[in-house]
Amino acid sequence: MASRAEAVAASAGGATAVEAAGPSLRRAIREALGDLYYHSWRLVPGNVLWSFTALAVLLAVVVSPLGLAALPVLAIPTAGLFRMTTRVARGGSVSFWDAMSAWRTELGGTLTLGAGLAVAAVVLGTNIVTGLTSGTPLGWALATLAVWGLVAAWLFAWTAWPIVTDPWRAGWPFRERVRLASVLLLAHPIRIAALGVALAAFLAVSTAAFVALLMVSVAIAALVTARYILPAADRLDRQIGIAREHGLPEAVPEAD
Repeated sequence: MASRAEAVAASAGGATAVEAAGPSLRRAIREALGDLYYHSWRLVPGNVLWSFTALAVLLAVVVSPLGLAALPVLAIPTAGLFRMTTRVARGGSVSFWDAMSAWRTELGGTLTLGAGLAVAAVVLGTNIVTGLTSGTPLGWALATLAVWGLVAAWLFAWTAWPIVTDPWRAGWPFRERVRLASVLLLAHPIRIAALGVALAAFLAVSTAAFVALLMVSVAIAALVTARYILPAADRLDRQIGIAREHGLPEAVPEAD
């Protein structure tokens, strides 16, 4: 039976052919399930940490509207989970302590990204409710625009998190990683929309099966996203040259 190292090497050997055609969602799902098999004992604790943080934030919001201020805190375990899954996708070693490092490294950038996404979700969600209950064409138009804005924020979040936590881009300024995520979303809206729809459906089903969401569902979604987004980001950066433009290190394996 082939070892995990041989499987990674074989996957890397076929990277050129895959990049030529662009990332495949089906391939990303298949590889993510293989990753889960080999790394579940590392990923499950990260998923559980994310779930309990999400429940605590939800409780704070239910108790008081001031609890909305706690929403950016969810970005910390989110970054931690993506730090593990991007290392897995890059073929590197990974441990639960990679997730915990999110509590002490790049905390400012992580919270800023989380706060931006939280503000967008709250404002757009409020506009949807206000527009739908206004009973006027102008209100309905406002609600429609807010729905599309919420969709864009959802897709941007799934594009940004794997890029900002990519170990091969650890030497990039945080803002340049966010910039690459923005350009990638604009360059491939249909492909990323397909990913967003698939993840929304998967997480909706997982929410009904609450134990699955608590234990492993978010980790699976993060693995699929890392496998799908990172090759696309590498391919796009080679075309537009963000790294070359700013004298940044190319996305290459980090030294052991």
